[in-house]
Formats: sequence, C-alpha cells, structure tokens
Amino acid sequence: MIKPTLLAPNILKLVAPPRLSADDLEELRLLVEPIVKEFGSIRLLIDASALEGWDSIAAFEKHAGFVKIHQRMVERVAVIAPHEWQHWVVGTVRVFLHPHVRAFEPSKADAALRWIEEKGDNVPTAAGQPAERMIADIADGR
Repeated sequence: MIKPTLLAPNILKLVAPPRLSADDLEELRLLVEPIVKEFGSIRLLIDASALEGWDSIAAFEKHAGFVKIHQRMVERVAVIAPHEWQHWVVGTVRVFLHPHVRAFEPSKADAALRWIEEKGDNVPTAAGQPAERMIADIADGR
C-alpha cells in the first residue's frame, strides 16, 4: 500500500511499498486526479527506498498506463531512489516521457524536497537541451 502525505496543496509525498500492486496504482489515481482537477497539476515526491519492484506483470502494466495517462498533469517528480536500477528507470522516463523528473539518493532527501517545492518551472526541458547535458545529469542523478 502506498502511503500518501499531502505536503502542500498540490505536492504529494508517496512512500512506495516493497512491491507495487495494481490496486496501489488505482489508489494513486484516486489521490492524484482530484488534486489535478483543483490545481491543474501536481508535484510528486516519491520515496522508493523500500521499492523492489512490482508484484505482477499486471501491476507493471497498470503503472506504465498510469504514467502515460498522467504524465502531462505532473509538473515535477522527485524520486528518492537507493538502487541503481531505479536511477536508470528515472533517467529513461526523463528522456522519453517527462523531463522534470529527478532521482535522488536517500542521503539527499532534503534536496529532493527543496527541488520539488521550488517555485516556477526553471527545470531544463528535453527540447533544446544538448543530449550530452541530459546524459551527464542522468549519470549524476539529477
């Protein structure tokens, strides 16, 4: 079960369980959509420290569908990610789906919170950003 905490009117912190289920993604949809409806967008701080993966292929498919449908509603996503595979997933999402997502080591959780709370949208986008810069940022966990 995902543990949500509302940090600000449109900032939601989510603590992921060890295994995500299809039900978890439905609960997430029910949390996110009312916030988006009221504020037009949402920012997510995801603590994936305990996340090991999905409990089934159906859960993975539901997660991919959630990301595809909701990505344009999300301003920023900060992921606290202790595992290298999580950084790779975030990097892939950043390049192909949503440029405003960053992975942070657990020791940098304060920086993740500061970044998610920053005013404005001064985060570089994929469009017009040199590929070398994006690759360097991904390698650095940004």
